[in-house]
Amino acid sequence: MRWQVLAVIAAILGIAPTSSAAAAQTEPSTCTHAPTILDAGDFLLAEPATFPNFWRDRYGDDAAYLKIRYGGLGYTKGSALLADLEKRSHPPQRIVDLRLAYAKTPDRAAMIAAMQPPPNAKSVVPQLGQSTLRALVIEDDGDWLLGELGRLQTSDPGQASQAAKGIAQALSDLDDEAKSRLAKRAEDAGVWTLALEMRAVKDDLSDYVAYLDRLPPTVRPDKSRRTGFIRNALNLAYFRPSFDISRQPEEVQALDRNSDLGPVQRAIGQLANYPPVAEILLMSVNHSGDLRVGTVVAAGINARISAKQLDPVNDPDALIGLMVQGLDYIFTQAGRESLLANFRVAEMQGETAEFVDRALARLTLAPFMRGNGAEPPPRPKQLTAAFPWERWVGLAVKLKAGETMAPEDRLVAAELMVAADRPADALASLKMATDWKKAMLQAHNLALALDRRCADLLRAPVPLSQPIYRFEPR
Repeated sequence: MRWQVLAVIAAILGIAPTSSAAAAQTEPSTCTHAPTILDAGDFLLAEPATFPNFWRDRYGDDAAYLKIRYGGLGYTKGSALLADLEKRSHPPQRIVDLRLAYAKTPDRAAMIAAMQPPPNAKSVVPQLGQSTLRALVIEDDGDWLLGELGRLQTSDPGQASQAAKGIAQALSDLDDEAKSRLAKRAEDAGVWTLALEMRAVKDDLSDYVAYLDRLPPTVRPDKSRRTGFIRNALNLAYFRPSFDISRQPEEVQALDRNSDLGPVQRAIGQLANYPPVAEILLMSVNHSGDLRVGTVVAAGINARISAKQLDPVNDPDALIGLMVQGLDYIFTQAGRESLLANFRVAEMQGETAEFVDRALARLTLAPFMRGNGAEPPPRPKQLTAAFPWERWVGLAVKLKAGETMAPEDRLVAAELMVAADRPADALASLKMATDWKKAMLQAHNLALALDRRCADLLRAPVPLSQPIYRFEPR
């Protein structure tokens, strides 16, 4: 069972180098938290005076994107900002993808024309990030991309197939009609790789199943391979909240009925909008093999959200708290702690148990930090033994009394300000922290959380993938 779940995770991650919950879709510049998001962006864009060993800029690209979108930068200023970032000795890791996605159509075409494929590669398409691939279709009509992918399909079918998967993922949040149009264009052009993958990401898999019979004879799957093709599409579909298994062709429904994983993946898929919960639950299923992580924990949380008893966007710590309660119910607290120690959450740069501890502490201290009660609450039993609860409580009391925090206490003070729903103060505290690397990590996650509460611009197209940089017409 565990290898099946791991295969699902690998299938999702293998497409890309968390779609996120629908927030209020506020205009970026009018959101209450826009000033703090912009302030966080400036902090994340500042380079250290001395670069740490093996340091990589993991946050500058997201920061620049937020600065452009929430700051309403014009095209000239935005382009200049990105060009300057690309010239740095340590440029942001996704700066090329961001620059290409932001460029206007003629500029993007010129930039791509200047690119050279790596040795033994037949095209630059595999080098292009998903934000660029999306822009080439949404803004540039997709003609160049279709032609280039068709040539790659002939010269290097393996690379063409991987590129097609990346394009489909980048566009997976479009509606089925838009996906069908691109799939039909690709089929008419003979680019069967993209025609297949665009149908695989539709909510209605009828077209995908029918297209399997129209594939070129050299790739048309036999009966056994056909099942594998459909299962791959189904595994991805489970993580689209809009996917309804009851509306699928009988061949797809039968495959779903023959697997115990369907209800598990669908339940966790409903939570995939709220990172990093989906990754924690997926890995918990994988490491334990216990399907109740989906059918009990995820399903129970989904019921709370549907009943509007939980606001996962504006109160993500409560979401983590419910997840912990559910895992403790299944595994006991000791079992849950042992389980979470076995894997790392990518979004938290390798932290899992520590991340959960901090969320539980913020959740417990939130009422006290917001003025409810003169005495801080007792230590929550769900915390691991190593968590420094007394330190957190002592700092919470000092903060409420208006005392100045020492630099070495600023990281915890920022967490407490988040619990108090004072994100601007949290960021101010991070700026004065002594541990710069951890301050950057916390500032990045603060910016992402505030973006989800505002315009939700950095949402990923599918769970566990990187955010897509989307832009309005320029």
